[in-house]
Amino acid sequence: MSTPPPVPEWTLSAKHTHGTFGQLLVGCHIILNSTKTAYHFTKRDTGEVLAHSPGTTLPTAPFTFTPPFNYNGLTGVVIGMKLPVAAGTNWAGSWSCIDSPRPGNTGPQTGDFTAQAGSGLGEEEAASSAKA
Repeated sequence: MSTPPPVPEWTLSAKHTHGTFGQLLVGCHIILNSTKTAYHFTKRDTGEVLAHSPGTTLPTAPFTFTPPFNYNGLTGVVIGMKLPVAAGTNWAGSWSCIDSPRPGNTGPQTGDFTAQAGSGLGEEEAASSAKA
C-alpha cells in the first residue's frame, strides 16, 4: 500500500512575516484543497479554513483570498498572493487589515510575508507561536 503524497503546504513564520501586526498571523497555513481546485488560508490548525482562493479552479495569476476574515484580534484581514508556486517552493504575499487589537495602534495595517514551504516552523518557533 503506497502512502499518498503530502498536501502542498506553506506556513507563515515569524522570521518572514513583516508589519506591526503581521506577527499575529504567524503559524497560519496555505494549503491545497482535497480536490486540487482551490487554496485555503487556514488557522494554525489546517482544518480551520479562514478564506479560500476565488473561482472554481486553481488561480494562475496573483489572487486575493476571499472573504476578508477576523483572526487573532485583527479585523477585516485580506491576504493577497503573488503568482502561485510549485510545492516545495516559498510563496510571497501581502496582508492588510482594517483594524488591529492593541490600544494606540488601531486602524488599518499592512505588511508582507514569505510563506515557507512545508510546515515552516522549527521546534523552537513552533513552541513560541503556540503560546501566541
